[in-house]
Amino acid sequence: MKNLCRRVLAKFKKRYSTNSSFLFYTQSIRALILLSTILLASLLVRAENEDSTTVGMLVMSPGEALYSQFGHTALRVEASGQDYCFSFEEVPGLTGMLEFFFGQTDAHINAVPTAKFLETYKQEGRQVMQYTLSLNTQQKQELWRQLKDDCVKNEMRKFNLLQNNCSSVSLHAVENALGDEEIDFNGWPEQFQMINGDGVRYLSRFSPWLEFWNMTFLGSESDTYWEHKQQMSPELMPDVLKKASFVAANGTKRPVISNEIELLPLINEYKPSPLTPTRVFGFLLIFTILITIAQVKWKITTVPQALDVLLMSVVTLGGIILLHTSFISGLFGMHWNCYLIPFNPLPFIIWLLWRKRQWFNKVYLFYALVLVLFIIATPLSHQLDLPHQLITATLAVRCLANR
Repeated sequence: MKNLCRRVLAKFKKRYSTNSSFLFYTQSIRALILLSTILLASLLVRAENEDSTTVGMLVMSPGEALYSQFGHTALRVEASGQDYCFSFEEVPGLTGMLEFFFGQTDAHINAVPTAKFLETYKQEGRQVMQYTLSLNTQQKQELWRQLKDDCVKNEMRKFNLLQNNCSSVSLHAVENALGDEEIDFNGWPEQFQMINGDGVRYLSRFSPWLEFWNMTFLGSESDTYWEHKQQMSPELMPDVLKKASFVAANGTKRPVISNEIELLPLINEYKPSPLTPTRVFGFLLIFTILITIAQVKWKITTVPQALDVLLMSVVTLGGIILLHTSFISGLFGMHWNCYLIPFNPLPFIIWLLWRKRQWFNKVYLFYALVLVLFIIATPLSHQLDLPHQLITATLAVRCLANR
């Protein structure tokens, strides 16, 4: 480059050596070279800034703990030598689980260095996939700013399975950074067309106990359809984003995902316990039938009475929790829950108030009739399933034994 400049200057000097305008031309060339250098440097800096920030949607495979069996979603931002994962998280462990069921779970966006964030999933042998988002420079910077501000403010939000979960919060953060662009989802996977009961069963299909707990609290929402964004889950997020496009105000489109990378391989695939709800409550029903036969045939009373106390306690406690989650905490939204018919505190209240009345045994007969009719009604709602109806049948057997 220097040799070229010297040759150019030599030619100009030879041509204009006797001309007073030689100084003008040399200064012009120097100014042109300086301007070109500044322009080139500006372009390089701009390109460097544009390429130095990377935003990815991370999707983690299911874990062993009940609360992690849907998987997890987070955002990863690499900018200016910094590399952080932003994860919407609630309190872990038993305390967090109890707060979750009572609708009191506070969650917030937590910033964790990516190396440290991935180490947890590596120890658990869970897969982590990164789906790089094709955001422009301004959108990346805006998302980076919003996420940092959110972490500084430490804003606490009520965790909710529909509105505020790891997938919806991550997607909402991206949408807030788009400016005058928006996401066109270009159609949704077939799972989003399922009625809620079938959709929840599909997402919990690898974990029978997760399915059992979900169907316990889903209630009448089983027979409705949620908005597509409310059905978002870590498992479905990649399929949704791969079909989606960023759409500018002038109508131009570009894919949401530019590439995908496996950050951690799947080592420990989740394996459900062989003691599924159907087997456990099936054994309970068989045991109850045998105990009831022994009570009738050999007048055994101690074990049947202990079983009745256990069943009454579980039904009463379960009914209280169902009432709270259905009408107060709104775990899946405020709704009626079909399982309040067989599982509610009313039998215990009636037993406390009127168990010494002569007509009290007729209450058992009436309750047994209600339970039998409830079992027959199984096809009428997507919430009703075999494990719960095995418990209902167990209650019906004991009611008939005490009539």
